[in-house]
Amino acid sequence: MTENYGDYVDCTPLLDDREALDRFYDQHGYLYLRDVLDRELVRTAAEQMLNGLIALGHAAPGTTLDTLTIDSFEVVDEVAMHDYVKYDDLWNHPSTIKVWEKVFGEPVFVFRSTTIRYYPSAAGSSEPSFLTPLHQDGFYIGPNKDFRTAWMPLLATTRDIGGVAIADGSHRKGPREHIVTERFRRFGHAVSGIPVEELDSGERLLFSPMEPGDVLLFHAFMCHKSIPNVSADPAGMRMSMDTRVQPGSSHRGFNAMTPWPESAKDPAKGVMSKITGTPATVE
Repeated sequence: MTENYGDYVDCTPLLDDREALDRFYDQHGYLYLRDVLDRELVRTAAEQMLNGLIALGHAAPGTTLDTLTIDSFEVVDEVAMHDYVKYDDLWNHPSTIKVWEKVFGEPVFVFRSTTIRYYPSAAGSSEPSFLTPLHQDGFYIGPNKDFRTAWMPLLATTRDIGGVAIADGSHRKGPREHIVTERFRRFGHAVSGIPVEELDSGERLLFSPMEPGDVLLFHAFMCHKSIPNVSADPAGMRMSMDTRVQPGSSHRGFNAMTPWPESAKDPAKGVMSKITGTPATVE
């Protein structure tokens, strides 16, 4: 990894201090929490993802999480993979809900839409087009913007395996213009992003290696992007999941209520309407 990233600040010690937790989030737009999710639940989700890759023929029978590698993320049927990973069992487990409620200070609703990622090493090749450019989830998801994205690794990440980089404090400027770029594509369509040059000097990109059980939560207007997996000798897999969590009393839009495999099939609704450029009134 050639870029010079700062480190996330560990906010775990703030979990029992409502005022300090909210103050940090309001200033920085994120919370990095270490070892707060049940590691057995996380391991189960990782094993389910592995089993899906084996069942769909992308990994050999007998492959373990320690030996897993696949040829390409893009050749895997994303919709089919969702049949194997029971992520709601983790997101909505009582121990996980307890964490979300500490973060929000109130009852919450977890989106029914989850993105799963299983990225092999791209060391020595160009940056994969399926990665996401700098963007704000609030550009793609609405109508309310009081949700927080929850991003977690299923396997340990390193600086070479990559993950998600966030621009410290970038949420404070609110929504930003997103420009279509041909460099990054999903479902055959160019996706919109924010030019990195648009970040202010104080909005430094942050990234830290994470362990299973860690979670990163950030604001709907946090500028963030994917970091490619360039691991080598040995090459590792980046396996992660992300969803959104919002106050339980808030409006629940299309993406909040619709599982990812269903929303991904509809080019005129939710996130897909933004990717395809199809006008939509349903968010």
